[in-house]
Parts: sequence; structure tokens; C-alpha cells
Amino acid sequence: MIRLLTKSNTKQAATLLAMAYPGMQIAGEEAQQAFIERLNLEIETENNLSFYGLFTEQNELVGTYKLHDLQGNVNGKIVRVWGIGTVGVHFFHKKEGIAKRLLQHFHEMARSENVGIVALYPFNTTFYQKMGYGYGPTRYQYKLKPASFPSSGDRKKVIMLSPENEEEIVAVYNKFASLHHGMIERTWHERNLIKKKATYYAGVYEGDELVGALAYALLPVKDSHFLHHEMTIFEWVWTKPSAFMDLCAWIHSQQDQVERVIVRTHDESLIYQLEDPRNDSNRLIPSVYHEIGTVGIGLMYRISSIESFVQQTNFHSLERPDHPATISLFVQDTFIPQQNGSYHLSFSQDRWSIEKSSDSLEEVDLSIAISDLSSWWMGCVSMEQLVHYGKVNADKLSARQLDRWFKPESKPVCLTSF
Repeated sequence: MIRLLTKSNTKQAATLLAMAYPGMQIAGEEAQQAFIERLNLEIETENNLSFYGLFTEQNELVGTYKLHDLQGNVNGKIVRVWGIGTVGVHFFHKKEGIAKRLLQHFHEMARSENVGIVALYPFNTTFYQKMGYGYGPTRYQYKLKPASFPSSGDRKKVIMLSPENEEEIVAVYNKFASLHHGMIERTWHERNLIKKKATYYAGVYEGDELVGALAYALLPVKDSHFLHHEMTIFEWVWTKPSAFMDLCAWIHSQQDQVERVIVRTHDESLIYQLEDPRNDSNRLIPSVYHEIGTVGIGLMYRISSIESFVQQTNFHSLERPDHPATISLFVQDTFIPQQNGSYHLSFSQDRWSIEKSSDSLEEVDLSIAISDLSSWWMGCVSMEQLVHYGKVNADKLSARQLDRWFKPESKPVCLTSF
């Protein structure tokens, strides 16, 4: 049985997760007690989190997950997005289908609440792709010299922020989220990190409004002396280009104390704003391409309800057909069998609508796996690319036209962990 966890279950949950995720380092008595207190606080407090556990008939907890009820920007429209995290399976109950049951429960809950899109950070991308999750945006990690950042801004405008500035930090963050496809509005957990001063914050004001904020930490360079540091930037948001330039000038001025600045971003165009984007590896990619960073895949998306996604997003702000149109598509979804099958996606009176149809696979215009559909409709990959690499056959339709109607122009940006 899967049910909500209560405070009476948090000791079992902490023991399970200590074995499932040794890297969390909560096996010790003191660390585990602190983790239990954190779980109790999250359960007791009104927030966007819910904890579920799978129990045996003997009331033994053998699996857990945490549900994050989020508000996210899907191509300019704020909609409900669910995230799933802390998926844990008891170390002595592996290979019993527990993770599958937890994911099925999560998807059933999402569909019952008309949540059209869900997301997760995978421990194994292949495992979740088989469950219909499509790859999200790539993330780049750059390791830059402070002198690489432009110095034309006004570094003197940059001031240190504190937990007292929480509401202003949240406001500029949420405004940034409203301007960028894929962003999640500030969460309860992230507010707590501001209160606890988990990082330093630097900010820029324009009049009385905070228009840029940067969360960072200073860490010693490995195998070096105590005056030698690296700056890691965890979060960087701005609503005015001038605020970005001011913060760049402030970073530029840290050359005496900071050896390298570590920036993690979905935006590969950042390198075009820098004087020298090379990292510290001194490696070349043949023939002569200087290594500038590393790249990873993480966040994955899944359309949990095709009907709800179309209804709620209506492919907001994308190009519209100039006449009524209907596209017949077949969606391959074996993990949520209710979604597997043919659909008519129709445009009329400035709105898209979708309904299940009885078309056979041979009759449809487009056949696509739910994982690829999720990545495409979230703007992570284009239909042109899917056709080019042979993932999808769209002979009856123009792939370029389909992208103009259904693919967000920019890839998603997400700074939220869950």
C-alpha cells in the first residue's frame, strides 16, 4: 500500500534513505537524527511537499518518494508542474518492482489532478526514459578566470544581501522565472536556504527595486594555501541587462582572491559574453578546439496528461495556423497505457484541442514516443532534429512547420533542484 508518510514513519524513512543514498551521509546517529528532524519539519509545515511511502502488509516501509507541487513557466504561461524526488527503495527489497509502483502512483496522482507535465532528476537516465521521460536541457559547467568577465559595468552598484532581503530576492527570482521558459517559481525549501544563509548573495538595485541577484560560495582551491579560492555561482538571475553587466564587473574585480569562477548554466551563449571562455584543463579537442567546460544531462520531462498539457498551455505565444487544421498523431506510451494510441490535434478559433481517435498506426500523420513528444513540446529538441536522426517519420507533414506551431523557441532554463 502507498500512503502519505507521517512523523511516526520518518525514522524508517531515514534508515531506508541512508542505505539507498550513501552519498547523503546520514547513516551516523547524529546525522540521521538531524535528517529525521528535517523530515518532521517538512511534514508538519504547510508547503509544496508531500511524502509517500510503500508499505508491506507487515507495515514495513520499502519505498519512498517526495512529491513537489510546483509552478512552472511553460513557454510564457505559468502552469502546475509536478516534480518527483527522493525516490528510495529499501536495500533489501531491490528488483521487486518497487520503483515502478512508486512512479505509477505518482503518475496516477498527477493525472487525477490534471497536471499535464511532470519532471525529475534521474539517478539513471535509461531507467526513466523507459518510463516515458524525455531528456531535458543540457547544463554546462564553465570554470573561468575572473578577468574573463566584462568590466564595463559598475561594480560599485553591487551590494551584499542578507536574509532580511528574502522577499526582494524572491521577487526578482520570480520575475526572472516569468521571463524564461522552463523556470520554476521560488519554492518553500529555497526560501529556507535564504533564511539560513546557505550561500552568500550579491545584488544590484535600480531605485528601490532589486533587479539582479547572485548566490555564491567561496571555497579553497584544492592543494593550495588558505588565501587561494574558487567562487562557485549557484544561482544568477537578472531582469535588466545592466544588472548582469554590473555583476560581471564585480566578479572581474575579484582577481586578487579568486582563481576561477565556476558557473553552471543552461545557456551556452554565455561564452560569447566573455573575453576568454577557456577552462583550466589546457586540453584541445581536435583539430584545435580549446576545452571550455563540461556538459551534462539531468532534468527529464514527461507529459503525464496529453489532454491537460494541450488545454493548459495551448502552445502559448507560438505561431498559429492561418486556417483550421487537424494533425493525426500516434503516441507510444506503454507506461501510462491510457495515453497510448491515436489523437486528433486540431486548431480552430485560435485554440488547440486534442481528443483520442480510432485511427490506426498506418493512418496517422505522425508517430512519436511519449519521451520524444515530451522533449519536443518542452523545446529541448526540434522535430527537424528528430526527423534528421531517424527517430520520427514525418513525411506527410513539414517538420519545420510543426516546430513553429509546437516547439518553444528557446530551450528550458531550470535552477530548481528536487
